[in-house]
Formats: sequence, structure tokens, C-alpha cells
Amino acid sequence: MKKFEPIILGLLLTLVTGPLFASDENQQVFKKQEPLTREKSLVVYVTYGNGYIDIGKANAKNVFVGEFDYKNQKPDVRYEVVGDEGRLNVQFSGKLRKDSRDDESHNITSFKRLYDNDLTLNLSPDLPIDLDLELGVIKGKIDIGGLRIKNLKLEVGVSQSSILCSEPNPESLEDFKIEGGVGKLMVEKLGNANIRNFSFQGGVGSYVLDFGGKYQQDMHANIEIGMGKVKLYLPKYVGTRIEVDKSFLSSFSIDEAYKKGDFYYNDQWEKTPYMLDMKVEAGVGKVDIIWVED
Repeated sequence: MKKFEPIILGLLLTLVTGPLFASDENQQVFKKQEPLTREKSLVVYVTYGNGYIDIGKANAKNVFVGEFDYKNQKPDVRYEVVGDEGRLNVQFSGKLRKDSRDDESHNITSFKRLYDNDLTLNLSPDLPIDLDLELGVIKGKIDIGGLRIKNLKLEVGVSQSSILCSEPNPESLEDFKIEGGVGKLMVEKLGNANIRNFSFQGGVGSYVLDFGGKYQQDMHANIEIGMGKVKLYLPKYVGTRIEVDKSFLSSFSIDEAYKKGDFYYNDQWEKTPYMLDMKVEAGVGKVDIIWVED
């Protein structure tokens, strides 16, 4: 996350000195797509400085379909096939602008200031995918529903965004890692993602993690929260055990669970085909656990 520290610092300075906006002159659009050939798997690496983001599912005949709105610097989009592995690398950055749709406020903490950049990237539903996203200041959504995600790593500096697992993942997602910085992040229907190991590190922000969905294997989850706050929505219909490690400065709330030592259990633990085994570590943050039916 070190490479995004100057971006975050710049935004904090902007709060003090006042907003500077770029004009919309010379706005351009770059489109690129790649048809399926001999690929058997796909590795995707995206570095995105700031802007809107929309990641989802392409039609079956394409490895990917991308559309990139930019002003000053054209994104660098490179694709190659090595053996039977497709490799997509996207490098994209840009400057802030004002958008008339979001002119109610100039407060970056509420994300009413938007950007020159807009990244739309749709990926093949037929290829197993390793997805690595290194994001700076972003607003938008990432829907991995229906994609065959094998590994997913997300680092984000400042965000107001959501990650949705709208459909079950037919591939076992071995490692799903999220590192959040500042702002808001919502992750929905993690059960659909078919995750073996999930880890989340939250910074100074507000986070919602929804573990509902259709489970296809046991999930091991590790949640770390520093100075922020996180709400964990856990399914009643999945056997769940939660180990809690917190300081006297942190806040932790849970109901409808029984406790043994440092562990909390719901009444379905060891009674369901697949189970959720979770560890929660809280520094000076706030953790709320809420049980849901679906």
C-alpha cells in the first residue's frame, strides 16, 4: 500500500486547501477486447490510480472486454498468451475532476468528487482466473458472480465501493485477500464465492462483510480491524465458530451465540455440511456481529 500513500496524503491536503478540478476537455475513450483462443486459464493484474471502476462478466467468446475513459494519460493495457495461460496487465492513472451528477458536496470523505477516469472491465466466465487488483482512490463496484475465480487479492487506498458475489463460483477460491485503507467498502454474499481462506485487513474506514450465500466448502476467515468499524453479517444456517482477540480499547458486540473461552458458537456448529471458522482481531476499532437468515 506504500505506493498509494502520496495519493491519500494529497487528498487530505485538498481538504484543507480547497478543491482543484480539471476540465473535461480532451476526454477520450479507449476500448480493447480479446477473443478466446487456446487459453486454459487467466491471470489479471490491475493497477488503477483513481476513478470509477466496474468489473464483471464478459460473454463466453471473449477473454476480456475493456473500456477506459481517460483525459491526460492513456491506460497501458497489455495481453499475451504464454503456453495456455492468458496474462492481462492494466496500468491506469489520472486526475480529479468535478462531475455535475455529484455536485452536492465537495467533501472527498463523502466521495462527491469524481475523476477523469472510468474503468470498465469484463472477464471470461469460462476461464479459471487469478485476479490481483491494486487500487488507489476508487468508486464503483466489482461483481465476481459467475466468474471462475481461483485467487483474488484486493488492495485499496481510499474507496466508496462494493464487491458482490452475485452468483456461485464454480471454482474453489483458494485465497481471497482484502486490504482496505480509508473510506467505505461493502462485500456481499461471500458464501457464493466458494472461498477456502478469506482474510480482511481494515484501516480507518467503515466496512460491511456479508457472509451469506450458498456454501460449497468450509470457509476459514480472518478479520483484522484497526481504528475503523466493521459489521459482519453471518448466516444462521451455517455452523459458525468465532475466535475473538480484542483490546480493552475495542468494541465488540454479538448476540444469539454461546461462549466457551475465547470462542463464540452458533447453535449450528458441527451440524451443517459446511462450516465457517472465523477469527476476529480488533485494536481500537468496533466490531458488530449480526446473524441473518439468508
